[in-house]
Amino acid sequence: MSETPIFKSVRELGFRIKSRDISPVEVTKHFLDRLRKYGPEYNSVVTITADLALKQAKSAEDEIFKGEYKGPLHGIPYGAKDLLATSGGIPTTWGAKL
Repeated sequence: MSETPIFKSVRELGFRIKSRDISPVEVTKHFLDRLRKYGPEYNSVVTITADLALKQAKSAEDEIFKGEYKGPLHGIPYGAKDLLATSGGIPTTWGAKL
């Protein structure tokens, strides 16, 4: 990716993903790198699910490249606040110290 997506709006990222100017995998890797770099300093997240995020990004990328675009959020990575009950081995702490 020639320019950073960090200061792009979700709308612009969605348009660029739809037009195949950038890929969901590239965007996801960029944001995961930022989480790894700044997350500990800012206590940004409780759990990083990098493997799951990359798997979902690759799936979205494959669908988009096959012409199966599902809308403006398709391929956009996001983080869920630790106030949502989760499953599949992802811990939910509701902000409590473990």
